[in-house]
Amino acid sequence: MNTFRFRFFLLLILFFLLSPKNYAQSGTEEKEPTPHKNEGIHVIGNKKEDLKKIPGSAYILDNKYLQEASPTDPMEALRRAPGASVRFQDAAGLTPNIGFRGVSNEESRKTLILEDGILTSLSPYGQPESYYSPSIERMERIEVIKGSGSILFGPNTIGGIVNFVTKRPPVESTFYTKNVGGENGYLSTYNSYGKSFGSSAFEVSLLRKQGNGFRNYQNFDVTEGNVKWIQDWNENHSTTIKLGYHMQNSQSTYLGLSQGLFWKDPKINPAKYDEKQLNRSQTIISHNWKLTDEHAIIIRGYVSQAERNWARQDFLSGKSDEGDYLNPPTDTLRTYSPGIIGNRPGDSIYMRETYTSRDQSFLVGGLETKLESKFSTFGLKHETDLGIRFHGENNLTQTNVKKTDDPLGYLTKASLQEESITNNLLQPSLPNFNLNRQERKIEALATYFQDRIQLSENWKLIPGIRYEEVRQKAITTRRQATQEDYRIGAVLPNDVSVNRRSSSESRTHIILPGIGITYDITKKFIWFSGAHKGFSPPTFGTSFSPQGNDYRLKPETSTNYESGIRGDLTSYLYTELVGYKMYFRDQIINVNEVGGENGIRPANTGYSTHTGGEAVVVWDPAKMQKSEWRVPIELIYSRIEAKSRSFNPFPVSQTSDGRELIEIMPAYTINNYQFISSDTTGNYLPYVPKETITTAISISSPQGYYGRLEYQYIGKQYSDLLNTKDESEDGNKGIIPKVELWNTSLGYRSPDKWSVFINAKNIQDKQYVSGRLPTGIQPGPFRQINVGFTLEL
Repeated sequence: MNTFRFRFFLLLILFFLLSPKNYAQSGTEEKEPTPHKNEGIHVIGNKKEDLKKIPGSAYILDNKYLQEASPTDPMEALRRAPGASVRFQDAAGLTPNIGFRGVSNEESRKTLILEDGILTSLSPYGQPESYYSPSIERMERIEVIKGSGSILFGPNTIGGIVNFVTKRPPVESTFYTKNVGGENGYLSTYNSYGKSFGSSAFEVSLLRKQGNGFRNYQNFDVTEGNVKWIQDWNENHSTTIKLGYHMQNSQSTYLGLSQGLFWKDPKINPAKYDEKQLNRSQTIISHNWKLTDEHAIIIRGYVSQAERNWARQDFLSGKSDEGDYLNPPTDTLRTYSPGIIGNRPGDSIYMRETYTSRDQSFLVGGLETKLESKFSTFGLKHETDLGIRFHGENNLTQTNVKKTDDPLGYLTKASLQEESITNNLLQPSLPNFNLNRQERKIEALATYFQDRIQLSENWKLIPGIRYEEVRQKAITTRRQATQEDYRIGAVLPNDVSVNRRSSSESRTHIILPGIGITYDITKKFIWFSGAHKGFSPPTFGTSFSPQGNDYRLKPETSTNYESGIRGDLTSYLYTELVGYKMYFRDQIINVNEVGGENGIRPANTGYSTHTGGEAVVVWDPAKMQKSEWRVPIELIYSRIEAKSRSFNPFPVSQTSDGRELIEIMPAYTINNYQFISSDTTGNYLPYVPKETITTAISISSPQGYYGRLEYQYIGKQYSDLLNTKDESEDGNKGIIPKVELWNTSLGYRSPDKWSVFINAKNIQDKQYVSGRLPTGIQPGPFRQINVGFTLEL
């Protein structure tokens, strides 16, 4: 690991040696430069022609759509991307659940989310859950890649890549403001100022949005500030600096509803006191060095620091393991039931006095260097990308637990933390304040190479390869006590955790090849085909046991094949048609998070196949008639069959002492008096709609008026691998019914650079089930009508 640090700091020194002071005086006789268009490493690019360079399926949510639809969160926009599956968990999309082509969308773990090509996750390798997502208000466009072009990026590329592209600083001095208000107390204001002068350009932006949410007790607020500076030192050197700070407070919860509570009122939220706080800062420095007309180097350094504290009140379902009624525990603060009498087992939820705060801090940094080259060998033209990235993470996670002594209900997190640990330990009836504590370290090295070989005027071959090496270390200083700890007297009789220092390490390395081929049918229409390997490394929650032992898991991998056509058939007809097959192997089944429940040991036993097709068609009859109006009609269609191909009848379980036992899975389980086979081979994967359809028609007049009407269909989904059809009383299992939604927008853009608009999402105010994870029914967003205006000065 010392070797890794040496290499990291060696490149860091090299980065500063290439700082502007060493070459700012060169080329002074040349004409005054203007800010470079290239701000760093692109995923697709800022031109429509750049799509031709992608040897696989790609989709862009452009600025026109973002302006007219005015989505309030990333999932609202990405839901229309081909092959996407999303699951709403909170009112503002602050914890996005996004997946593609049948890969799990749970907290976007298998989807790589970038901003301007930079990793955005709080812990991209160790804990890739998307507790943070870039704010869509700052974006110029959103790029989605699912094909072989993804080998240039990593990790967690099995579920695709989403790149949020921020706006460029304006050429002229410009103040821009966008203000939106609507139902459910929603308010948003985005303000920016920027200008270009000489060889410099900058933009400063401030975002504030808040709301009450769709359910009770879902208040949220987000405050965000960002600065972007682009400096052209001369024709060969350009530097971009990005600074950002994000702060959010939200009443986010994992707790959904039972079936009875959802029927009674889907706005009910029993988790009144749950609270998530997130503070994140980032600094990114990117330098472009044009060596010659054929060669350029891009060097980028990035660092982010974040704290995420999530307080969640403990609860219990009113259903025992045997399926009978469960009486409220003695520490129940409030009971939520559909009615006074007639409640079924599982209909009720008991909110308890105990409070658990899962507090984490994250420090992430990295340095990436990329060489872009153009040259010819043996009469063949090459465009190559050669890159290397060093990445490090240092995270601290701890769980704090305490029982409130407030007779009227719940004490806030701040009140609990004011009390001393000593005072807490003097009360044997209360659990310890600190349940577990673990420091987590990551050191990762990634290298990649891709070559675009022009075989002829129309044929291009794009081979590539990526290598990833990940080293994880977990240092546990406090953990839950085991029976062995009590036996040897290492813990007090009434204690539930113990101070024990232990450490464990794991190492993952993998080679990811890819190859693509394209044929230019016309200048604007291509055929493409490709194959590539994707991967997702084991996370800390799966790599190590609650006692800190290494499970020695392999990375999850996918082998992907696809073929399709893409481009403009005419000036008024665009299409992309893609067919694909994916083999998803070594899936890590049954996750044990540190401090979580004991149970089945994680293992690389999952295997599934994903077969499907995607279609995007955009036809503009007004363009066909050479009218000044624009009337694009869009059809986005996806069909997929994602099925399990594995079943482990003898999983290994783990006791609280870390001992492993071989379990025998029962042949059948019972749900609502029906026998369901435990063998899941051939079953559909959960949270994968077989069909999704988006159709939309937009109308834009030369005078600036516009309108948009959109229809979305999401097919039915299973909530578990057993493909349970009947809904359980507690809401955790059962079919997720299909849903049809209508959205609309109307607006006017003045030539004087101001606009007004109104957007309506879920016009019919349909109350539907979005998911049954993490616990219970999570309703989808209800109707949301917003009005707003923009002004540019």
